[in-house]
Amino acid sequence: MLIMPVHRALTRANFPWITVALVLANVFVFLALQLDDGADIGKALTFYAEHGLGKKEIPAYRAWVERTRGTREIARDQGDDDEIDDAGEIFSIQSDAPFLADLEADRVITPDADGFAEWKADRAEFDALWYRNVTQRWVLRYSEIAPKRMLGAMFLHGGIGHLAGNMLFLAMLGLLVEGALGPLLFLALYLLGGIGSALAALAWHWGQPGLLLGASGAIASLMGAYCVLWGTRKVRFFWWFFVVFDYVKAPALILLPFWLGWELLNLLLSDGSHVAFEAHAGGIVAGALLALGVRALGWARSDFLDEDRVADETAAARTALAKADEHIGRLEIPAARALLEPLAERAPDDIAVAAALYRCARYERGSPQIDAAARSVLAMPVVGAVAARAQKDVYDDYLKARGDRAIVPPSLAIALASRWPAIGAGTDAAKLLARVVERAPSAEGLEGACLALARVLRERGEAASAVGMLENIVRTWPASAGAEKARILLADS
Repeated sequence: MLIMPVHRALTRANFPWITVALVLANVFVFLALQLDDGADIGKALTFYAEHGLGKKEIPAYRAWVERTRGTREIARDQGDDDEIDDAGEIFSIQSDAPFLADLEADRVITPDADGFAEWKADRAEFDALWYRNVTQRWVLRYSEIAPKRMLGAMFLHGGIGHLAGNMLFLAMLGLLVEGALGPLLFLALYLLGGIGSALAALAWHWGQPGLLLGASGAIASLMGAYCVLWGTRKVRFFWWFFVVFDYVKAPALILLPFWLGWELLNLLLSDGSHVAFEAHAGGIVAGALLALGVRALGWARSDFLDEDRVADETAAARTALAKADEHIGRLEIPAARALLEPLAERAPDDIAVAAALYRCARYERGSPQIDAAARSVLAMPVVGAVAARAQKDVYDDYLKARGDRAIVPPSLAIALASRWPAIGAGTDAAKLLARVVERAPSAEGLEGACLALARVLRERGEAASAVGMLENIVRTWPASAGAEKARILLADS
């Protein structure tokens, strides 16, 4: 069974630098450091056989296992027959940390044994050959607490297929989890999650021989962290089971029991598969617990986590707005309002929605709400030319619909006039302020706004409108300081 979230595209803004660095590190370790390990192991095994180390160590190992673990362990380690498989038993010896500790301490082959000195020298040379390769120096052995090996084993792989599969999952999950945590917190969770998965494997196999390597435990921690970080947010994921596959959208937290349950089921039913299902399960739990801590501390990047929800809501709003426009075009005003009013509650600063509500008021019989709807749009703070033009379009339509009865408070007219030159509507801005001068010449800030607009119009090359504005200032406030400045500017025109 494969379940993989696929709801976020890679962009320059969310590029996962640490994930890429981890992928490159794993690939480098395998291609540059591990590829010659097979040849080194071959030399070590040849030395082992030629110097007869197995004649002393393999019988001693079998006796030690029988003494410390019992006959049932012997059957599992040795098989059902008594034939010596040198290579297999050498690997068992070299992966059995408690036995190696006793062997090196001379508690298995004691100093009073025949040929002890020769064996000791050969064993030291064999160890030098065996640990010449990177894998054996860094692989994690069961029944041994070794922090350096726990970290090092995360970057080792048993083959190109093992590496490729892990790196694919790391790249896809890393994009999502690194984006939610940021690079440094992501790296910390990845490494701590890998250690958590290693501890789970050690706990499961304690007292047994064996080795653990690969990035899958740390990657499993990303799976657990992903589920907790996204929580009940709905995400899109791909699933595949034998020949059946599909894309589904569901809360991310639902994936946690599926992922963890699958690993536990395989752990119980796939004994001897050489896949560390216990490490995968431990990694998922470790990652989930670490992510709970991150959420409790408020360290997660909510803007990244909410990006899908915001995008979905934006798309739904656009669809509803387009549908409302269709209703308005057919003068189905109640149907349009039913779509627009919920949008306005969720996004009160969305000028497109407010403009559509204005059109509803405009085309209702008698237009009883047109003044309030127009002021609602015109009073909005806007950013950018598109919003400013939409706002001006509403003003133009409102003026056309209401004429002299159009109600635009002086403070609002001053704010609108300050925005319009930037969208190429300087002449209309001058007309708007001239209308205010005619109706409310004592309005606060009006004289200064007229002078500022005149200067902007001069700078933009709209000389006629600028001159008209300056002359209006002189006529309306002849004794003011603003009028004096206007005269100077007129003389310079």
